Amino acid sequence: VVEKLYQESIEQYSRKKEALAQQTMPIISNIRKEQGNHIENVAVPFTDGKRGLQSLTNLDKYLATNGLELGASLERSITLSLIDDAWKEHLRNMDDLRQSVQSATYEQKDPLVIYKIEAYNAFKQMDDQVNKDIVSFLCHAGIPMEQSNSGKIQEGREEKTDMSRMRENKAEIDAAGDDYAANERDYFDPSTPVKQEPVRVEPKIGRNDPCPCGSGKKFKQCHGKDL
Repeated sequence: VVEKLYQESIEQYSRKKEALAQQTMPIISNIRKEQGNHIENVAVPFTDGKRGLQSLTNLDKYLATNGLELGASLERSITLSLIDDAWKEHLRNMDDLRQSVQSATYEQKDPLVIYKIEAYNAFKQMDDQVNKDIVSFLCHAGIPMEQSNSGKIQEGREEKTDMSRMRENKAEIDAAGDDYAANERDYFDPSTPVKQEPVRVEPKIGRNDPCPCGSGKKFKQCHGKDL
């Protein structure tokens, strides 16, 4: 059953990409006809009713694939856009997490362990949510009719996403967690053995012996009377 539903979903999505190609072909072909080969990319507006997006499509590839390149460019655009937004939010959450793990010291827990566990769980949640959002947008996205009919598909310029910033930020998070935990260990380090106090054995006092308090009374008549 699952395999059947998967195949039906793939086929439906393929039909959707073909429909988008047919919808945009007259407008994009006219752009090439009127403006010539100096136009490299076209910007096509998409929305799922909640989120708007301009998808940049290479004009030569679009025409060479009979418009199917539009679907591929949409997939790239929404993926990069959602990852970028989710990663920025993730960084803000990591800053909050660094502040919250301070309480771990007072609870005699290792801040580094707490930080890594919570950071990993937060990253997994972000990853799962991004995948769901990408699939949801691709399934529901379409070109607004008023924009398609009025020729809002126009030349677009490519802006490359600096993926190195994401890698650098991830490294900063890891380093910050290590540095923070190292500082916190100045207050509590679970790897350091707890100093054991020596067990002292006091000599046993007989009930008829003099009380060690110096009162001159027998122990059973003084501090030992309730024992």
